[in-house]
Amino acid sequence: MFRRLLAAAMAASAAWTAACVQDPVIPKVSDDPIVLSISLSSTTFRQGKADTIRVTATSSFTQPVALLYDNDCQIVVTIRSASGAPVVPPNGLPTCIPVPSQLRIPAEGSVTQLFVWTGLDRLLPTGSTTFLPPGTYYISAAINATNYSTFAPALKVELVAR
Repeated sequence: MFRRLLAAAMAASAAWTAACVQDPVIPKVSDDPIVLSISLSSTTFRQGKADTIRVTATSSFTQPVALLYDNDCQIVVTIRSASGAPVVPPNGLPTCIPVPSQLRIPAEGSVTQLFVWTGLDRLLPTGSTTFLPPGTYYISAAINATNYSTFAPALKVELVAR
């Protein structure tokens, strides 16, 4: 009889303990507080002709935001071939100077950075003279700060011969 009472008490205690265990409350964010977007003047780029890629970081915070970096690469633009291989910058590795920097975005405002591409394997200014072959490419952008990261979905572009 004692064993049955002890077993019943232990079962009740285990059920009570399990009922009291809760997952930590993690706030859900439906939208990114900083949205990165890309805009182009055209989705057709011509080798040798300078075209501008506009990347805008828009903040929904009601206070100014300071994104912190341990280098000078604040917004990184990557161009990939149709197969998905990064071609700009070569191997997908930007050349960043290891100098701390900040990207400041005003309250509920935005910051736009401009990048120029001429169909070479690097963005301007460049010392490169290597043109990428004509074809389909995808332009994307990312923020990889030490205190925040996000990306802009890729846009499809066509690179045509001179």
